[in-house]
Amino acid sequence: MHHLLSTTAICLSLTVAPAAFAETEQQDSGAIVVTAQPFVEGEISKFDTPLIRTPQAISVVTADQIRDRGITDLNDALRSVAGVSRSSTYGYYDAYTIRGYDTAYDSLYLDGLITSSVAGTNYELAGLERVEVLKGPASSLYGSAPIGGIVNLVTKRPQEDTFLVAGVATGSYDLVEGRVDANMPLDKHGRFLFRLNALYSDQDDFVAHAGKNRLFVAPALTVVIGENTHLTVLGRWQRDHDNPWSPLPAEGTVLPNANGPIPYAFPINYIGDQKVVNNQDYKSIGYIFDHDFTDSIRFTQTLRYTHAETFWNNWVFADAFVDSGYIDGVQQGHIFGIDLYGPFYQTDKAFGVDSRVSAKLDTGPFSHQILVGYDYRQLRSAAHEDGGNYDVTVNTLDYLDPDYTRPLIHDPIFAYSSDSKSHQSGVYVQDQIGLGDKLFITAGGRWDWLVTNGKKDNDFSPRIGANYLITPQVALYASWSRSFSPQFGWMESFDGTALPNGRGKNIEAGLKVNVGGFSATASVFQLTRTNVPTADPLHAGYYVVTGEQRSRGFEMEAAWSPARGANLSLAYTYIDAKITRDNDIPSGTRLGNVPHHNLYVRGEYELQAGALKGLGASLALLWNSDKVGDTSSFYDADGDGTNDAAFRLPGYVIVDAGIFYRLADWRVAVNIDNLFDKHYYPEASYYTRVAIGEPRSWRLSLSRRF
Repeated sequence: MHHLLSTTAICLSLTVAPAAFAETEQQDSGAIVVTAQPFVEGEISKFDTPLIRTPQAISVVTADQIRDRGITDLNDALRSVAGVSRSSTYGYYDAYTIRGYDTAYDSLYLDGLITSSVAGTNYELAGLERVEVLKGPASSLYGSAPIGGIVNLVTKRPQEDTFLVAGVATGSYDLVEGRVDANMPLDKHGRFLFRLNALYSDQDDFVAHAGKNRLFVAPALTVVIGENTHLTVLGRWQRDHDNPWSPLPAEGTVLPNANGPIPYAFPINYIGDQKVVNNQDYKSIGYIFDHDFTDSIRFTQTLRYTHAETFWNNWVFADAFVDSGYIDGVQQGHIFGIDLYGPFYQTDKAFGVDSRVSAKLDTGPFSHQILVGYDYRQLRSAAHEDGGNYDVTVNTLDYLDPDYTRPLIHDPIFAYSSDSKSHQSGVYVQDQIGLGDKLFITAGGRWDWLVTNGKKDNDFSPRIGANYLITPQVALYASWSRSFSPQFGWMESFDGTALPNGRGKNIEAGLKVNVGGFSATASVFQLTRTNVPTADPLHAGYYVVTGEQRSRGFEMEAAWSPARGANLSLAYTYIDAKITRDNDIPSGTRLGNVPHHNLYVRGEYELQAGALKGLGASLALLWNSDKVGDTSSFYDADGDGTNDAAFRLPGYVIVDAGIFYRLADWRVAVNIDNLFDKHYYPEASYYTRVAIGEPRSWRLSLSRRF
C-alpha cells in the first residue's frame, strides 16, 4: 500500500513556509500537518521530486491551515502565500494576482487539470487536502497559462483507516453550516476505499440583501487493482445560490466627493426590490490512475469531465456619475448610472486528460528523473443574455437619497448570444539531471497546438534551471522559463487575423533552507510580459500586440517552531510591476491591484501539558501597502478636463485572531477576522468598481472525530 499512500497523501515540500520541506502525518481531522523532514514529493510538479531540487518557488496551504484559520474561500486561503494578492471585486469569485499579474480564469487547476470554466468560480475548500501555488511560468508542463503562475487544488483521497469527522459552525451574518468527512474501506482486504466530503452552508453578508447558500458533495472511491496499480474515481457537485454585493465608485470611497463619502458597505444590489441573483451548478466526474511498472517507472493518467451551468439576473454595477462633473479635480455628483446585467445563462462543458510516464535511471555518473507526457483539453461554452441595460442614463441611484423601489429597466437591444469551442493538446518532456549529490539541472519543454473557434495556433515553451545543494538542507537555485496564453476572444485586429499569443519570460534565483525547526524559501525574480494587447493607433476599436509589462520583485516565506506547540510563519513580498510600453497608458504606470509591499505574519501556541492542555490561540497580521486601483481607468485629478491619473487604493492592516480547545476527539474554535473592524478597500476594477473590505466577523466551529 506504500504506493497508494505516496500517491494520494502528497508531499508537502512545496513550501507553505511552515510546510516547506515536510513530511505528512494524519491528525484528528484526517488532514495534513507537517513535521520537519528535508525530502518530500510533490504533485504540482507532475513527478516526485524534492522541493530542494525544484528550480522554482512553490507554496502550499494545507487542510489544517484552512481549518485553523477559519477560512472559507480561496482568496483568503492565499493570504499567507508570498507573491499572491487578492483581486476579486465582484463579491464571490476567486480572483488573484501572482507576482504582479492578473490570473483571469485560466490559472485554476483541480488535481492537475484546468478547471475550464469562463463564467467565474468559487471552489469549496471543504473537499480539499491542500492548495498548491506554482509561481512563475508553468507552460512547460501545463501549456497555456498566465505568466504569474497557477493554483492547483488537490482533493481529499480515500485512506486505509475508518474515520468520521463531523462539524457544525455558526457566526456573523446568521451563518449556519454543517459538514462531514467520512472514510472507510468497503471490504476486509482494503481493496476498495471510499471517502465522502459534504457541506451545507447558508449565510447573509455584511452588505444588506446579500448572502450565499451552498450545497457541496464530493465522493471518492479508490480501487487497489494490484500492489502496483491504483484507480481513484473522484466526483464533485457544488450548487451555489448567491445574492452578491456590488462594488462602489472610487469617487466617494477612495477618492473625494464634494457630497461626502459613500456610506461603507452601501448596498446597490437591491434596486427595484429585486436582489441580485447568481446561481451556479458545477458537476464533475473523473479519475486518477497510476501503475508502477518497476520501482523507478510509473505511468499516471488523470481525466475529468465537467458540466457547469451559470445563471445571473439583476446584477448591477455603478457607472459614472450622471448629475455633475469635476471642479478642481473633485467629483460634484451624487447620482451614478447603473450597468444592468441579466438575465444571463451560460453552460460550460469541459473535458481534460493528462497521461504521463516518469522514470528514474542512471547513465554513468549522472542520475536522471525523466518525465514525458501528453495532455488534451476541450471547452465548449454557450452563453445568452436576454437584455440588460448599459445606458447609464436609464437606471440610476442617488447615494444621498437612494430609492430602491424604482424598477430596473431592461432593454432587449442589449441581448446577445455566443457559442465558443476551443481545444488544446500538448506534448511535454523534462529531465532532471543529477551530477553527484549536489548539482541538479532541470531542463524541459512543451509543444502545444490550439484551436479556438476554428482559428489554429501553436507554441513552444522551454524551461531550464539548476539547484546546488550547499548542504542537504540548504540549496541555491536559478531558472529561466517562458510562457504563453491566448488573447481574449473579443479583442480583434483590424485585418481580422487572430492576435498573436501573449508571451512571458521569467528569470528567477533563490535560496531554500530547512534546518532544525526552521524552514524558508527566498527568491528574486523578473517577469516580462510581451504581446500585450493595446489600442490600435490607426483603427479605433481594434487592437495590436505591441504592449509590454514588467514585474520585478523579492519574496520570502519562512516558518519557525521554537518550541513544541509554538509555530511562527511569515510571508513577505516586494513587487515593482509596471507598464513599460503601451499606446494609451503612460510607461511607468503601476499595474493595478498590486501593492509594492505585502506582509503576512502569523503566530500560534497550544498548551502541551497541565489542566488546560489542548488550549491554544493564534494571532495574524496582514499588511498591504497602497496600490493603483486600475490601469485602464483614469480620472481628472487636477481639474484640467483631462482624465489622466490612475487612482490609488490606500494601504491597510488587518488583524485576525483565534482561540481553540482540543479535548480527545473534540475540537472547538472561535475565529475573528478583522479584529479591530478596519474599513478598507482591498481591490478595484475600473474607477467605478471598488471592492469593499469585510468588517469584523466571527465564526464558532465545533467538530468531532469518530
